[in-house]
Amino acid sequence: MPLSVSTDAILEKNKISSSGVWLLLLEIAYPGETTLYLVYNNANITWNSITWTAFDFTLGDVTESKDSSVPTVSLSVNDITRTLTPIIDDYAGGVGATATLRIVHSDHLDNITPELEEEFEIINTNIDSMNTITFSLGTENLLNYRYPQQRYLKNHCRYKTFKGTECGYAGAETECNRTFTRCKELENQTRFGGFPGVGMLGVFK
Repeated sequence: MPLSVSTDAILEKNKISSSGVWLLLLEIAYPGETTLYLVYNNANITWNSITWTAFDFTLGDVTESKDSSVPTVSLSVNDITRTLTPIIDDYAGGVGATATLRIVHSDHLDNITPELEEEFEIINTNIDSMNTITFSLGTENLLNYRYPQQRYLKNHCRYKTFKGTECGYAGAETECNRTFTRCKELENQTRFGGFPGVGMLGVFK
């Protein structure tokens, strides 16, 4: 599938010269911790109503192996001010945290849709004596995707949120095991998210 870019990006790409630059944004989200917003730049910027702090970081190339392991990419951050180090110490290297990379143009910061956006998971962290933090980021693993995408089951509700919009139950009960029997007990079977008419093995689609 071809990469979709905005009209502004096409115009900037085709210019002979420009006063603006492409900016690499890094968002690091630790569970239960304030999200960090960094930009590879010599000054802070405001994009999407968020202040992105100027930081020095380098993105490596995606590496792959022959053993079907998840492809990885390295991200090196020069944490001279020790902004990230204390957080990393508190959260065991931040393994499991989400790192999102985006590309925007400095002359079009009013466009809240990035030209490119990629989400990774931090799978390893290393800090050297110069306080350079190197994250190993896990890239997309197609084995994490369900295929076929949908399975229609006879006695199991596909709605994950009890009392959610799709479920529609508004009674006093607080628990549901997502079975048709339980849905009948709650007198909510008209909103049941399963398919009682299919076979016991369900239907894949």
